[in-house]
Amino acid sequence: MKLLGGSLLTLALVWALVLGWWQSNDHEPSKLDLGLYLVALPLALVGGYLLLRGFIDHLKSPSAPAQPAAPTARDDDPLALTAAKSEAAERGFTIAMIDGYIVTSAGASADETLAAVEEGKRPEPSSRLTDDSGFPVFLAEVPDLDVDAMRERSLRRAVQLGELSEREQIVRSLSLLERLLDMVNDRLPEVLGREGVSPTLRVVWVVPAAWKGIDLTVMKAWLQAGLSALPGENPPDISMVPASGELEAMQVLDDINLRVNRDPSSGELILLLGVVSGVDEQGVAQGLGGGRLFTAEHQQRQIPGEGGVALLLAGKPLIDRCRLEACAMISRVGMGFRDKAVDAGGRVTGKLIAQLTAGLLDVTGVEHSAIKTAVLDTDHRANNLTEALEGLGSDFDHLDPVRDCLAVGASTGDLAPIGGLVALACARARVIATEAPALCISNQHHLGRAVLVALPVPAEADINPGSI
Repeated sequence: MKLLGGSLLTLALVWALVLGWWQSNDHEPSKLDLGLYLVALPLALVGGYLLLRGFIDHLKSPSAPAQPAAPTARDDDPLALTAAKSEAAERGFTIAMIDGYIVTSAGASADETLAAVEEGKRPEPSSRLTDDSGFPVFLAEVPDLDVDAMRERSLRRAVQLGELSEREQIVRSLSLLERLLDMVNDRLPEVLGREGVSPTLRVVWVVPAAWKGIDLTVMKAWLQAGLSALPGENPPDISMVPASGELEAMQVLDDINLRVNRDPSSGELILLLGVVSGVDEQGVAQGLGGGRLFTAEHQQRQIPGEGGVALLLAGKPLIDRCRLEACAMISRVGMGFRDKAVDAGGRVTGKLIAQLTAGLLDVTGVEHSAIKTAVLDTDHRANNLTEALEGLGSDFDHLDPVRDCLAVGASTGDLAPIGGLVALACARARVIATEAPALCISNQHHLGRAVLVALPVPAEADINPGSI
């Protein structure tokens, strides 16, 4: 109707102008004048308008580029279909988590840390460190961490830390690792001694990327000396992997999942370790200088924390042979990056988390209603929590945002790059307690996002022979 009205208005206006000009000049139009000025000219104006509007609309909404045709398996390429099947099968790989040990400022176990989160325990002002204005900074410190005793024990192990003993961040991290190893050493003999099974132990230590300039061979020797529960003379295979963020640590976990499932007959037992401490004077100074530290004026910034995590992992055949209970199965990790940080301005959206979660549940075959808990590594910052809750969306309306969606980082502070692994250990504890699947979401990083599912160990009749 708008187009018709506009056309009639253009026709009337042109006719009025042309006829008025002819009358004022006593002009007697010919048939050519009538056709040119009263028919062709109005139609040209209307057509030009339509063409211009169409061009502008095209610039505003350009057509989507044509998508290339999906590749199809050819008769002369017999491996194409096999490769596609292998890739699809790998997306469904799972790995067993025999145990998950953590040490944080909120507790010395996953259960204690979750209890602190539910009770609303938060980091407190430090009694020893202040900011530039002289106010105490908020820190999430592990209580009663005796670093002097750790130095003495390292001497008894004949492992000389050298200059590292003067770096508080390193010494506190090794003290945390020592606590973790005490827990692991209590559990390893049970696993290694079951049914005469002698699996190979492989240790993967995720270290902060800032440690790249440190002599890691000394720390590797210190770790070797701390693993006292290993029988026999063969030392474990120890690798140290630097990680700059939570997504890189999650990638290490995913690589372990692939390794174990691609060779299920190897019977490897994997110990995934990670410790971090950012509550020393140097860490606080770096946070202040980079504008990342929580203060009274800037409460949407991070609170430094310290903690450690140890995940004992294995393939499903190994835990069946060892007849181990209280395990959880861990899915592959869905990962992606936001186009901008949640605090960069504009509306906070959880679209990426929603996409990762939907894809993961589709692969694992878990219904949304079966998920009873969502464990996050995010801290006190409202934008990150809002993003996660929006990512869960209406499909998880059965989850209580306070009781069932637990933000571990709100109690433990910033534990990058191992915050996601700490949240995963807590998710395993919830799986054991509820006997139901749990989501683990890592959205503490400013851009990187990771999602995985922790599941109860299936009954023997439910195991798919094609998966681990």
